[in-house]
Parts: sequence; C-alpha cells; structure tokens
Amino acid sequence: MADTDIPVADRLDDLGACIDFLDRSGALLRVRSEVDPLFELAGIARRLEGRGAVLFERVRGSRFPVLCGLLANRDHLGRLFGRPAREVPFAIAAAVGAWKRDPAALAPQLLDRGPANEVVQATPDLGALPIPQHALGDGGRYLDASLVVARNPLTGGVNAAVHRCMVTGRDRLSFLIDPGRHLGEYVRIAEERGQPLPVAICNGTGLATWFAAALPRLGDGKLCIAHHLVGRPLDMIRCQTVDVPAFANSQFVIEAEILPDVREDEGPFGEVTGFYGGRDRRWVMRVTAITHRAAPVLHTVLSGPEVWNTVGLTAEAAVLRALQVRHPDVVAVHLPPGGCGFYTAVVQVDGSLPGTGHDVLRDTFAAFRSLQRVVVVDADVDLFDPIDVEWALTTRLDVDRGLLVLPGEEGHILNPMVTIAPDGSGGTVTKLGLDATIPAGDRSRFERVRYRDVDLADYDIS
Repeated sequence: MADTDIPVADRLDDLGACIDFLDRSGALLRVRSEVDPLFELAGIARRLEGRGAVLFERVRGSRFPVLCGLLANRDHLGRLFGRPAREVPFAIAAAVGAWKRDPAALAPQLLDRGPANEVVQATPDLGALPIPQHALGDGGRYLDASLVVARNPLTGGVNAAVHRCMVTGRDRLSFLIDPGRHLGEYVRIAEERGQPLPVAICNGTGLATWFAAALPRLGDGKLCIAHHLVGRPLDMIRCQTVDVPAFANSQFVIEAEILPDVREDEGPFGEVTGFYGGRDRRWVMRVTAITHRAAPVLHTVLSGPEVWNTVGLTAEAAVLRALQVRHPDVVAVHLPPGGCGFYTAVVQVDGSLPGTGHDVLRDTFAAFRSLQRVVVVDADVDLFDPIDVEWALTTRLDVDRGLLVLPGEEGHILNPMVTIAPDGSGGTVTKLGLDATIPAGDRSRFERVRYRDVDLADYDIS
C-alpha cells in the first residue's frame, strides 16, 4: 500500500485516518513545542492557516493534542474526498439526493461500545481537555468544532449541528442557538414540559458527519447523508448517562443536559464575519459524563477559512440542487471566501435565455436565506476566480436591467449589517442581486479573446 493509499471511506469516517493521510501526503504540520491553549495555540494556527492541518502535540495543562486547520484548504479537502476540490459539492449533493430517495437506506448500527467510549471519565471535568481560547476578545474557552446531537422530543428523530459552546465550569457550558435552528425548537418543547434536553457533544468526528451536520434546513435524519458520503453505514454508540446516540468514531463525547429555563452569560466569540458575536444571556448545559478514545485528539477550528469552506461546500451543494430543479442551465455555485461562506454566492449558467437572470437570483436567495448578495455569470466565467467575476460585472452588468434589490429580507444575525428584531428572534437586511450574464442583443460583441492551448511541459523553459 502506498503511503497515501488510505481508503476514502476511512478518511471521511475517522479523524485519525484524516490525520494519517495528510501526514503521509505532506499536508500536516506538527507543532512539537509546548503551547498555551489560551491565545497562543490560535495565534500559531492563524499564521499557518491554509498551509496544512496543524497538530499541536503538547498543549499546556492537558495530555491530549489538538488539531486545527483541517478545513482551511479546499484542495486538501478535495484530496481527502478523493476528487478535485471543485467536485466536492457535487459529491455532497449526490449524497443528499440518495438520502432523499431512500431515507431508510444505510441505517446505522447502535452499539454499546466503540472507539469513542474506550475511556470513561469517572467524574466529568472539562478542565482536563485542551479546549482553547482563540481570539483575544473571546469570553472563554470554546468547543467550536463539535456536533451537538439531540433528539426531537416529538418524533424521536436525531439531528446534529455545530453550536459554539463556552466553558464556564468543570461541568458547565453556555452556548448559542441561532434563530431557526432545530435545536432551538427542541429546547422550546422540552422547556414547555419542564424537562432538560439530553445531548451528546461529539468532537473529532469524521468529515462525512461534519459536512452532513452542516447542511442547512434538512431536519431530522439528515445525518444519514454521511452514510451515503462514505458508502456504508456509520456506527453510533449509546451514551453512558443520556438517551442520545453518539458517533462511534468521535475522539471525545461530552454527554450533557440542556437545563430548562436557565440562562447564563455566553460570549463574546470571534465569529465567521471577522467580528465578535456579542455577550448575552444564553442557554446552559450541565455535563453528565465525558468519554473518549484511548489516544484522542481534540478538534478545533478558527473562524475564517475553515468555517467559510464548511458552510460554502455544503451550501453550494444545497443551492445547486435547489436551483437545478427550476433552472437546469445552472451548472455550478460558489460561495467565495470574501462572502464569509455565508453571504455571497456566484452562480454559473450555461445557455440561459436573456431575461431569466432575475429568476435565478430570486431562487438563489430563497435556497439559502443567509445570502445577502448573489452574482449570476455565464459559463465562460471562472466563478472561483474573483478577478474573472469582477471582470464579468464590469463588462456585462447592465445596471438598468441587471440589479435586483430586495429590502426587508431575512438576514443572518451574526452579520453586523443585519437589523436585529427587538426580541432577538431574527433580523432583516436589504439584499442585492447582480445579473452579469451577456445581455440580449448582439452577443458577438461579448466574445472573449482566446489563445491556443499549450502544454508547458512540452517546452524547455528556465
């Protein structure tokens, strides 16, 4: 077996296999010096961002290493998926389609034992974990790369999503729920019953479960999309103290209960926008148990390219699939880093009839409601190249016909340009669509200059 011949299924299912693959392929950086989890770890990770995943082998105050930067480089993510980075959204979209066609296929096994509970802490202590404090203005140490698994109290269905969780004590976390998230509805139902909501916080899951959990607005059962990404059912384990399954291949599982009608301070936290999400009274968890692998690695992410890529790749898949139902000429969607992976989309169409750009723009906003700006371009424009997209805007956007302004639309509350409702339940913003496709009329005026295609390997160049 060649150094990098770790099967794709293993790379997508197991964080350890990801680390091994990146190490063998030269895309893992090891920091062997001892680092402080308070600010120093993140400072190093930021300086190395995009060069490779970074494994901090010695973290002060803990015997466990920390991985950061796994998601910062799209090309490295593509290699982990075994395909070019631009094809990853199509793989995710195909897995979503397979799940929707047969939601019961590839059902996971529920086991009593697995890698994630090889070790059970007798008394849960979050202080024993190397949970870092990233930005200088953060309110505390944060679990920001963990999947919070919960059951729908009405249906029993299982859902998981990423929620930032701030450590406030040995067995206590406060955390944020964005408006419209499924966990918020589950908590509301539990609180109406006067009951705690059990959860399993799974850290260091495989890439398949990570991306499945990040998919927007798919509801209960979407975690089975991970099985289709891997090509086989993924095992889950029973928790020690709560009636919620956990991912068997997790590095750590933190079992907890969301306390009904309890709110404590959470934040600030350096968010995806590059600004701080503010401090407020928010939900609280009490930790009931911690289990982990025999030799676990804590996974953390920096807000920035890692989040942009996570949301971008999953949202690109969802938006593409939604658009192609009504617009088969849509061939690709990209959420660029400059739009924080949340707020800007570039949509590529091939052969669209003049005048349909506004329909594509409206449907794109409808497919992913966090978007604030959408650009539609022709197939000859490289939607991954910001210079090419700007060129299309400069040479093809007819401002009189191509602008679409949508005031009072739903916005994402973490963007400081969004006007937040007085009760904090959501926010609104004016959205902008730009049709940068070739306008109707004499299309010959818009023929791009082309050159002969050559292979530089055929030439002696020094």
